[in-house]
Amino acid sequence: MKAGWETKALGEVCDFANGLWKGEKPPFVNAGVIRNTNFTKDGALDDSDIAYLDVEEKKLEKRRLQFGDIILEKSGGGPKQPVGRVALFDKKEDVFSFSNFTAALRVRDASKVDFRYLHKFLFWTYLSGVTEGMQSNSTGIRNLDGDAYKAIAITYPPLPEQHRIVAILDKAFDGIAKAKAAAEANLQNARAVFESHLQEVFTRRGDGWVETTIGAEIDLLAGFAFKSTEYTEAEDGVRLLRGDNIVQGSLRWDDVKKWPLVEAGEYTRYELKAGDVVLAMDRPWIQAGLKRAQISTIDLPCLLVQRTARLRAGASLDNKFLLCLISSQAFTHHILGVQTGSGVPHISSQQIKDFPFPKPPIKEQIRIAERLEVLGEQTQHLESLYQRKITALDELKKSLLHQAFSGAL
Repeated sequence: MKAGWETKALGEVCDFANGLWKGEKPPFVNAGVIRNTNFTKDGALDDSDIAYLDVEEKKLEKRRLQFGDIILEKSGGGPKQPVGRVALFDKKEDVFSFSNFTAALRVRDASKVDFRYLHKFLFWTYLSGVTEGMQSNSTGIRNLDGDAYKAIAITYPPLPEQHRIVAILDKAFDGIAKAKAAAEANLQNARAVFESHLQEVFTRRGDGWVETTIGAEIDLLAGFAFKSTEYTEAEDGVRLLRGDNIVQGSLRWDDVKKWPLVEAGEYTRYELKAGDVVLAMDRPWIQAGLKRAQISTIDLPCLLVQRTARLRAGASLDNKFLLCLISSQAFTHHILGVQTGSGVPHISSQQIKDFPFPKPPIKEQIRIAERLEVLGEQTQHLESLYQRKITALDELKKSLLHQAFSGAL
């Protein structure tokens, strides 16, 4: 540690306050309530979706946020997002509080610790994975161990040095944010170019094109409800293709469920073949694309599971053209318009079959699919480049934070 730097437990440096419930006892005060959804990945506060609620005046007295407070996510998170995110409250007007899934931290002695320095330190603590080891699961919700969090050792230099470090980080983060925004815009533009070409294909008409429906051109099969209690871990087990194995345009086998080989022969109807198109039927549909893919020889053998559809092209439809078809905006919009279910949206086999589209002659289908395949590969290459740049910028931010709080900045 550098000379003049001090180390204290977080609980000694700041006061903690738990968030509030809406409450039922008047008098009430209308206040903006910061929730988990208002936390950004960069440790900032997204105020575009703040809920304004009538909260109990008495409870609000001790839970009204002040400029410089740090809001901590103490419950929530998810498999890929540990609990423990922080956001800096930087508002000086209006009345704001924080929800029961959060806590507020307030620096006790501003002459010793600058709240901006503390916020960046806690943001770095989260990015470093410290809070991941402090969380526990309860009915699917991750909860932060408050005592462990308060025991985090914070190391800090004299106040002028804190101000210098914060100024350097702010300037660097501003440059990183601009570079990241440019890379993300380029990433979106690359995808948009491909989507526009795809959309153009399915809005044109030409000689020999005919109006038809997917149902008239394919053999569609919904998967079987294999019993999870009978899954096997045997090496020779047959892989089961579930919705979780399907991503946008490809298959992922890092979470494999298998069926006993001795019994697999009983389910030949659900065996997949190279060229088959598969589509998840019970996942939320988003504008970015449906969960669909095409089976290749490396994916075989595998069996089709319930709530997943197999689309097998008929004699007058090219299977690669079929994959392009269900990747189009027109098909996505059709699905968005017919899906049902308030919790997990889903579609039926008939809703897939009902989709109308213009079908070109088979030779034209093949030419279109080949052209889109080449363009798709070029787009994926660009996406990979931009994604690597975004990842590198995130790593640069973590590196700067590490240098800052180890006295090397």
